[in-house]
Amino acid sequence: MNLEKICDEIMQSNNDITLVAVSYRAEFHFKEREGIKSLQTREDIEKSLADASLRWVTRRSHRTLGEPLYAMAKYEKAKRITAPLGRYGIILCVVNPNSDAEKVATQLIKLVKKYSVP
Repeated sequence: MNLEKICDEIMQSNNDITLVAVSYRAEFHFKEREGIKSLQTREDIEKSLADASLRWVTRRSHRTLGEPLYAMAKYEKAKRITAPLGRYGIILCVVNPNSDAEKVATQLIKLVKKYSVP
């Protein structure tokens, strides 16, 4: 799976996205929007992905609600969207705090469906 290509495509899909990070099995890649001051270090991003992966396992255990599509959190300086990439991957998107994160999440889900393998 070409994680760099996935990051590029997600980043190009919406100007409100400031960072995309993807992990799939043991691979990891991230991309930040040029000209935007980074809020996290590479280590912070890797830890966020690891934490998000663990939380995603918990979300999948609530089968009565259906399959989880994405999760969203709002922070003081950004909004963060987390979505699965197949069974073994996770995507983390950071968007501007005043953006329509629901719209970005919907776009993200449509975009990654072609990369999601069971």
